[in-house]
Amino acid sequence: MLSALLASGLLDDLGVNPKVLATQVVIFSVTFLVLSRVLFGKALGFMKKREEEVTSSHGAIERDKAEVARLTKEYEAHIAKVEKEAYDRTQEILKQALAAAAASVAKAQADAKAEIGRAQAEIDLEKKRGLAQLRAEVARLAQGVAEKVMDTKLDPAAAGAAVQKFVSERS
Repeated sequence: MLSALLASGLLDDLGVNPKVLATQVVIFSVTFLVLSRVLFGKALGFMKKREEEVTSSHGAIERDKAEVARLTKEYEAHIAKVEKEAYDRTQEILKQALAAAAASVAKAQADAKAEIGRAQAEIDLEKKRGLAQLRAEVARLAQGVAEKVMDTKLDPAAAGAAVQKFVSERS
């Protein structure tokens, strides 16, 4: 092809010297080969190294993501365990509180029954005292009436015993 261009005189018309053109092609080729070995080789080495770094970074990121997912699962499991323990502990405290409340109610009921028993015993005692005072008063009044009716003084021991017998028969 170059020979066709030389034969037609096109290169002469353009002002291109074929020797200079050939020299430039040889210089370009040698320069390209030298640069490709020296400069392009280093650039390609850097690019390969950077690609390896990017690939290893992606691998590290994937490993980190997997680690984060694993730690998240562990954390969620731990949180669930702590929540269950807290719930169980709360339930235990609630049971203890209910038992304590039931014990307090039972103690209060027992105290109330004991107080009612003491009050009933006191009432019975006061009733017996009142009846004894009433009987003594009735005996004294009966003796006074009998003395006025009989117009004599009666023996208080004998009159008291008779009145006591009469009152006890009636009650």
